[in-house]
Parts: sequence; structure tokens; C-alpha cells
Amino acid sequence: MLLIKMSNNSNQANSSVEKNNAVSEYLLIDGKRYLIPKLEQEIATLEKEVTETKANIRGKVDELILKKVILREDSLVKQFERFIARKPNVKNAVYLNKGLLHFAVKSYYDDIHRYKDYSGSIWANNHKQTAYTIKWIVRFKPIQIKQEFDNDKSLNNEILDINLIFALRCGFSFLDRKIIDLISKEKKDVEESNLKNEAKEKKPSFYDKLLYILRYRPFTGKQLVSIFEALELNVNNS
Repeated sequence: MLLIKMSNNSNQANSSVEKNNAVSEYLLIDGKRYLIPKLEQEIATLEKEVTETKANIRGKVDELILKKVILREDSLVKQFERFIARKPNVKNAVYLNKGLLHFAVKSYYDDIHRYKDYSGSIWANNHKQTAYTIKWIVRFKPIQIKQEFDNDKSLNNEILDINLIFALRCGFSFLDRKIIDLISKEKKDVEESNLKNEAKEKKPSFYDKLLYILRYRPFTGKQLVSIFEALELNVNNS
């Protein structure tokens, strides 16, 4: 690419150039001349068109996310109802805050769409769906403790960890059945081993380690993705 300055009339003498200081600039690109003012005007027009197109696309993306959020919220509410019905010792102590659930689901889809924009991918695989579902349910804690149960006498570990347990349950729903079975079996085996070896230090299961990370450690969605990718690799190689 060359930047070339040409007088308005190249056949005129230098004295004519001095009288008329108007100089026309053009760029020589692949043998073609592009006048700089015209090129700048084309750039401005294209920038406007791109901005308008992005705004239109952003509006459609927002509408798409909203519809997905509504469907996912409904699904999670039903999951919560089935989940809590099996926990009679917890059921009366907690309730589902749908406002917090909305923020958790909305943040999940924002994360997923950012990933898609960055990677150019159309679909988010099951590891990412699992990881970001867990991440945002844990962050917003949509299951809240009722005021009358918010005291030392009424609370137990299951109530305190109810959002973490629910997050794992919802996240695991995206995983291959083989992975879920492996986690369940390993948890059962470790618990049985711990009962037999009462005098020894208790060994945590993979499930317990996940709960510990969610409860005490700062974590990112990407870190959780790596954990579940490694777990699937282990299942496939075993």
C-alpha cells in the first residue's frame, strides 16, 4: 500500500502548484487508487451500518436469552419441587426465591453466550452447561432459609449446604449417565469404607470434594469445566 500525493493538475508547472495549494491524496492499493476523503466517508458509512446491525442482533440475542431464561426457570422450579419433596427434614425450613433464581439463570445464559461469541461455537457442550449451572446457583443461592428456622438450634449441615447440593443435582443433569453413576458409586464405596475404618481418618469422596470447593474455595466456571472434562476422560479410559 502506497500513500501518494498528487497535484490537482499534474501537467501544470511547479508555480501553478504554489498558487493552488489544494492537494489531492490517494492510496494506491493493489494497483487501484482510493481517494482518502472518499475512503474515510466509506469507512464512516460502514461503521454506521455495522453499529446498526450489531444493535439489531443484540436485540434479538436479548429476546432469545429472555425466552431461554423463562423456560429454564420453569424447569428449575420443577426440579426444586421434586428435589425438596425427598428431603422432609429440610422442606419446611426453606423456600425458593424466584427473584434470585431468575438472576442465576440469566447469568448462566449470559456466560454461555459470551463463550459462544468468543469461541464461534453454536452449542455449549455438557461440561460447560454443568459448570455454569453449578456456578450461578451457588453464587446467587436461590434457596433461602425461612426466618423462623434461621437459628443455631434449627440449622444443620444439609440445610446450610442446600444450595450447593441443589446446584450439583441440577448441573449433573447435563452429564452422561456413566459419569453420574461413577460419582454415586465412588461416594457410596467411600462412605462404606469410612464406616468400616472408624479409627482412621475419614476419606472424602469426589462428591464431598466438590462440595468443599463450592463451600470454601473461590472457583470459576472454567475450573469446573476442567474438572468435568477430566472426569469424563477418566470414565472413557477406564
